[in-house]
Amino acid sequence: MTQTAHVGGHLELLPIDEDAWRLCDRRVSARDAEFVVAYIERTDGGFETVWIRGGARRSRLSSLEECVERGEEILRAQEQSTSSRPVPIPHFPPARGL
Repeated sequence: MTQTAHVGGHLELLPIDEDAWRLCDRRVSARDAEFVVAYIERTDGGFETVWIRGGARRSRLSSLEECVERGEEILRAQEQSTSSRPVPIPHFPPARGL
């Protein structure tokens, strides 16, 4: 597969080469860091997946379809999460001459 493939939902597989893809979130601008959900590479034992979004960082799955399903699960979990970005804490320089 060397063509871009819309795989349903919000995900898209973008080929890197014959045996590697980026799994991307079409709702996010390609310039945004959250655009890439995972990098997927075909290996002898299946598909090695490095997750950019979500909790687990690396997994080995048996098919591209399974990679896409896991990506959809990750996106759903993030949408349902009530957590937000941390509130920035102002930085003050250290006190002098104590």
